[in-house]
Amino acid sequence: KRTTRRVICQIAYALIDGDRILCQANSKELARYGLEVGLKNYAAAYCTGLLCARRLLQKVGLDDVYEGNTEVDGEVVSTEVGKKTYYVDEVDEDRRP
Repeated sequence: KRTTRRVICQIAYALIDGDRILCQANSKELARYGLEVGLKNYAAAYCTGLLCARRLLQKVGLDDVYEGNTEVDGEVVSTEVGKKTYYVDEVDEDRRP
């Protein structure tokens, strides 16, 4: 959700008695990581979503499996399988989209 001052990201699921929020992040928290201005633009939305995703991975215990990019170099990594291109390091046949 984009408000007039910040971006809010939540991962939720619905139950019969109401919604449950698994994790949330908002762009005001990005100041901890050095981003103090421009908290409602496209880049802030991306960073807020990434922060929320990392929190979800940590909550479900998969943060060690999906480590993320530790060295930022700007290179786009892709793998071609058949006629489709996947933007990941490698495609696992058991978990292929």
